[in-house]
Order: sequence, then C-alpha cells, then structure tokens
Amino acid sequence: MTRTSIVLLGLLLAACNTSTPAGPPKINAFTATPASLPSGGGSVRLEWDVTGASSLDISGVGSVTPEGRGSKTVNVTASRTFTLTATNSAGSVSKDAAVTVSPAPSISVTPASSAFVAGDPGGSFDAVVTGSSAAVKWSLEGPGSLSSSTGPSVIYTPPAALSVLTTATLTAALEGTGLSASATLSVAPAVLTGGVLFYKADGSGTVGSLGAGGAFTPVKAYAAGGLPAGTTHFGKPYELYELFYSAADGSGALGTFDGTGAFRRLRTYAAGELPAAQDQVVSLNERLVFYKASTGTTLCGSYGPDYGFSNPVTQTGYSKDWNLVVRVNDANGVFFYKQPTGTGGYGTYDAACKWSYVYSSYSLSTNWSHILRTPGGVLFYRQSDGIGALVTFAANGAPTQTGTYVSGQLAKGWEQVVSTPAGVLFYKADGSGELGTFSGNTYAKVKSYAAGELPAGAERLARVGD
Repeated sequence: MTRTSIVLLGLLLAACNTSTPAGPPKINAFTATPASLPSGGGSVRLEWDVTGASSLDISGVGSVTPEGRGSKTVNVTASRTFTLTATNSAGSVSKDAAVTVSPAPSISVTPASSAFVAGDPGGSFDAVVTGSSAAVKWSLEGPGSLSSSTGPSVIYTPPAALSVLTTATLTAALEGTGLSASATLSVAPAVLTGGVLFYKADGSGTVGSLGAGGAFTPVKAYAAGGLPAGTTHFGKPYELYELFYSAADGSGALGTFDGTGAFRRLRTYAAGELPAAQDQVVSLNERLVFYKASTGTTLCGSYGPDYGFSNPVTQTGYSKDWNLVVRVNDANGVFFYKQPTGTGGYGTYDAACKWSYVYSSYSLSTNWSHILRTPGGVLFYRQSDGIGALVTFAANGAPTQTGTYVSGQLAKGWEQVVSTPAGVLFYKADGSGELGTFSGNTYAKVKSYAAGELPAGAERLARVGD
C-alpha cells in the first residue's frame, strides 16, 4: 500500500469518528432523596445516571457536568418538581423527580360565622387542619352548648331562651401547637324584643326595635312580597303571634318575628279562610272578633290545632257604623266608638265567644282618630288638634279618665300611633315621629325623630314580638 493510500484511509477513519450519534441520550435514573420533607424543608440530594449526553441541565439548578453519573445537593423549602434534561446533537430527553414539603401546621373553622335563634336546632362546624395530626379541642365562650369537646367536627346548640341579641365565640385549638381558630356565632332571641313593624301594602317594610331612650335599631328590611301583601289589619291572637289580615279577600298569615326580624309563618290563610270584607279586627285571648260596619254584625272565632280559624259565632244586633273597635281591658272587654257623634258601647266575650252588652252610658268627645290600649290605660288621640285623654275601663265598662292632654302637649297630625314596650310611638309617613310615656296628666317625651330617622312611607304600624 502506498503512502498516499494510507493517508486517505486515515482521513476516512477520522471522518467516521466525528459522525452524528446514533440517537438522543438516555437517562437511566434521576432521583431526589429524600422525596418528602417536613414543614420548613431541608436538603435534598439529586442523583442521575445518564448515557450519551453532551450537556445536562436541571430546572432551578442550572447546568451540571454531563458525566455518566453525578449528584448535587440543593435546599428545598416548598414542594416542587425538578426536571433533568439531557441533550446531544441527536436530540434531548427529560425526566422528573418530585419533592414534597409538608405544609406548616394550620387550623381554620368553617363556617367562620353563623346566625342562630334561641330554641332552634343547632349547626355543625368543622376544623380544617393541614400539616399536623394533632388532636382538635373545642371550646365555647357565650350561651349555648357543644356536642363534644374534641374531634374534627362539633355541633353547636343555641340556648332555649335568650332576652337580647348575643354573640358567642367557638374556638378550635390544635393541641401542642399553640394554634387555634374561631367562629363567630350570632344568637338572637326567639322573639323580637321591643319590635315595631313599618308596613307597606305591597308586602315590603322594615322591622326594628326601640331600645333605651327610644333608640331605633332597624333589624330586617323586607322587599315587596317579603311580608303578606294587602294587609289591612293586624291582630295578636296569641301573646307572641302576629296576624296579617286582608279585608279584600279574607286572606292572611299567622306567625312570629324572631330576634333577627325574620317572620316565621305558622299558617297561611288562602282567600276566604278568614272572614272577608270586615272593617275591624279585635284580638282576644286565643280568639278573634271581626266587625262589619255595614251590617252591624261580628264574627268571633277561635283557632284549631293547625291555627285554622274555626267555630265562628255570628252575633247580630250591634249598631252599624262603629268606626273604632278596641279591646280595652283584661276582662275581654271590647269598646265600640263612633267618631261623628262620640257615642260608645262596651261589652265582653266569654270563652265560647258569647257577647254580653254591658255599658253604653258614654259621653265622649267626637272625632278621636286613634284609640289604643297602653300599659297605663286606653289612649284617645285626636289627629286634627293633638289633644288626648287616658281612660281605664273596669270589667263592667265603667270608665275613669286618668289623664287629660290639651293641645300642645301632644303634637297634631300624627298619622299612626302604636303602643310599644318603650312607650307610645307617634309616626308620620315622612319617617318622623315621637316616643313618649303617659302618667296622670303628664306626657313625657322620650325622643323625637326627624324626618327619615324612622322608616319612611309606612302605611301601617304594628307592635310585634314581645
């Protein structure tokens, strides 16, 4: 072989040695040790075994020496995945190695807040724990009780009775960690205290309470239809129950207002289930009396087990056109009054709804616009001039005038007057009003409300709750 041939053969062999690799590199192994770390993290050793790579790269770490086997120690503080990428001129391949870091211990309570009413069933609360297997211990600050003191969940039961809106705190503690979380519980009385309903005929309105010094607190607002629409009269056949009555069709509803202002219906009356076209409604002990002015008749009935109006007794022979009919004492005495003439009549109803006409020798002023029972007696108020009188009625109907209020003591023009535990509330539709108390000939003004300080636009007012 000539020298020239030898040189050419060497060049050919050199060319073969620098040819493209047969394929991409191969990652035989890629691991992260340890694969799990406690809260806070720690050191992790990354190890690899790679064949045929011209370069190696680890995500978050950078380039490493492309040897067959290698390792690198890194610090890991949060769960993450490392990706090893091996490359040569024929391509690249990748492999992942995951490291899990346990989260820091934490605890929360769900729901974080909840509202309850005294006497209602309770509600369940859960402790949501991460990063710890420690036991959960529950505690309660405030009224009510818990189903357990330990465990992942607990049931809170509100107290059977409560007089004022109260806040309780439910706490879940993660034992041995110093960690805890709380839920706020709002607990309302079963019945609204000092409640007044400002009602509009479309079924909208506002329920609020009158507190010390006459401070008015709105409790719940109702959009149109939120309350029975078309109500013409309110009644209170039971001490804590409220009747909505529509004279247009004899429909209505019976229920209570709880401490949150929510109306809880006990019974809805379809059209005709109550007597229709009645002009006055009087609440007696567990009975109702309906009076119709055009015929001079009454319907007195009681309530069945389902609160249905039952066993109505029709009474005839009353005078027609009484304008105001009011219960005036604890003897189930009912007073009838005619505004144009100032005449009046008095009688009582027994447990069987039998009427006894007792007294008619009344000499009264004309055109009293409002007659209402108050703790101190029956208040007569005349809207046109602001005069008033306080009268008590004996069981036999005999009246005793205990107070006289001349024009100027009471303002004139009040459109609605209602007795509340805080005093007598006088109201105008612009949201203005006045709260006062009566004793003898003295009227004591408790608070005046400028226009808008009370809910405006109310067409009827009613005392609700206790």
